[in-house]
Amino acid sequence: PPRGGKPGELIDPHQGRKDLEARVLRAVGDPDERFGEDALRMLRAIRFATLLDLRIEPRTAEAIRRNAALTADLSGERIQQEITKMLSAPRPSVAFQMMSELGVLAVICPELEDSKGTPQEKAAAFNVFDHLLATLDATPQDDLPLRLAGLFHDIGKPETFADGHFHQHEFVGEAKARAILRRWKFDKDTIAEVTHLIRHHMFWYQMEWTGSAVRRFIRKVGLENIPALFALRRADNIGSGARSPRMYALDALWQRVQEEIAAATAFSLRDLQIDGNDIKRELGLEPGPEVGRILNELFERVTDNPALNERDKLLALAREIHRAR
Repeated sequence: PPRGGKPGELIDPHQGRKDLEARVLRAVGDPDERFGEDALRMLRAIRFATLLDLRIEPRTAEAIRRNAALTADLSGERIQQEITKMLSAPRPSVAFQMMSELGVLAVICPELEDSKGTPQEKAAAFNVFDHLLATLDATPQDDLPLRLAGLFHDIGKPETFADGHFHQHEFVGEAKARAILRRWKFDKDTIAEVTHLIRHHMFWYQMEWTGSAVRRFIRKVGLENIPALFALRRADNIGSGARSPRMYALDALWQRVQEEIAAATAFSLRDLQIDGNDIKRELGLEPGPEVGRILNELFERVTDNPALNERDKLLALAREIHRAR
């Protein structure tokens, strides 16, 4: 046992048990000194308060406000580790609200802090920051790329706001999210997945869509991205307080997408029943752009009419396309 203590005795010089019972998080000793020693402790305090449902006591909170600027010197890797852990909370919005209130968010992610000044759609009482956090909370807890996409999906709105609209905010948001995630040293695969979801999250389904239109939608976003994209759009609708018609349209499109997938339609060049080697052999062509042109034209025709995706039909079409050049 520690000197002066007895076996099984709790040595608690800083009254930690008392704070735990009161659900309070407090820095040990002088909080300014602790945060000056390592600025990451401010992010950890916010993370612990979020995950363990603790209240940061006033003296510690004020010290975070005074020292928030020190987080500018933290490496991207260390910030990323804390952000990732915050995003695993049932309600990660709590952490981002706390970071904003204590002045940390403006330092480590000014893009998010700036979204407070932009109204969400035409409802001035509800800003983009509020919407991003509501969307974040509605994403699946165990899916980091989806949580990041929810957090940043409308990050391009402040820059594109004009006349109550946000023209092409998804493209601006894609670029801004990529810059933030690179700054925080996220891996390339995560960055690619998150930015792809942000780029494609603005889709609107109409019941008049033909089967070809549904197939082109799947082609555009990528078959492998369909589940995550729909989960993001659903969270976006929840975060907007969307009424049932919008949810109904999303569910209707999901059903039609599943029907197209079940029909084993071609959604990429790899799904065609012939490839470039078949075309070269059939037409006596050398490797070159003509082979790619024919493949792409075949893909367009199969998208319009999936029944054409048979080897003999495609080879006959390839001859026709080549002759008509």
